[in-house]
Amino acid sequence: MRRSELLPPELLDGLRDLDWVARMVARGLDPGLHRSPFAGMGEDFERHRPYQQGDDLRHLDWRVMARADRLHVRRYRETTHLKAMVVVDASASMDFAGESGVSKARFAILLAASLGHLMHMGGDHPGLGVLDSGGSRLAASPTGGREGRGRFLHALEGVAPGGSGSLAPLVARAGGQLRGRGRLVVLSDFLEDDEGEALVVAMGQSASAGHEVTAVRILTPEELGARGGGEGLYLDPEAPSRRIPGAPSRDREYQRRLEAYYQRLRREARRKGVAWREARTDDPLLPLIRRWVRESARP
Repeated sequence: MRRSELLPPELLDGLRDLDWVARMVARGLDPGLHRSPFAGMGEDFERHRPYQQGDDLRHLDWRVMARADRLHVRRYRETTHLKAMVVVDASASMDFAGESGVSKARFAILLAASLGHLMHMGGDHPGLGVLDSGGSRLAASPTGGREGRGRFLHALEGVAPGGSGSLAPLVARAGGQLRGRGRLVVLSDFLEDDEGEALVVAMGQSASAGHEVTAVRILTPEELGARGGGEGLYLDPEAPSRRIPGAPSRDREYQRRLEAYYQRLRREARRKGVAWREARTDDPLLPLIRRWVRESARP
């Protein structure tokens, strides 16, 4: 099996210990990619410069001196420990699972556990916001260290998919937990009654405050019309009385409407400074996260 095929969601879904899941994902990433889930933070090497009197001798690079016959010191980016908030949408619409058997909510939980673990390894202090059957709440405050990591994973283990409501107020509250420069990651299918307008505004407010905001859209292959989804009556899990006939995998008009909906959300989010990522519930987590990290690292 190729490395890029390792750790598919259905395998991770069978491992109920989220701590073990997070460690498996972290071990599978390329060296150096686990310092942060998106943009590389920490005490990373930046460049060389000629030695000046008073420079710390511990930063002298003797190999460069041997080649250039001059003293040079290594410069590093300043280490930063950012507060972060990961918002997990586990409302009723996210409880849908396709043929893989992995629901969107479960995929979001696995992804959140992995990203939270990587944040802690990179020195960030992640907290958790959840919308599920218990309502909308801040489940864990941004905290670093072993204690913070334990609280984060314990809160994720308590997520019970179900319920309804707008995700926007929770995203706004989560953004309010950040001070200075922070990170906000929102994991959702972004299926909102107002077509996501309030949610995009809430994410944009955090971005305008100087925070690094990432929206991750999660859908099943069936919802994308990529497979399955035969002809039948489909209901809105957050409005069970609403039933709509359709055949997603064969209905080009359905696929056009779906793409138009998310194109608009993606365009509006990016216009407000929000990074937009997309995932489907059969995406193996390792190559997915690795690709995001490398894309974020590009100048």
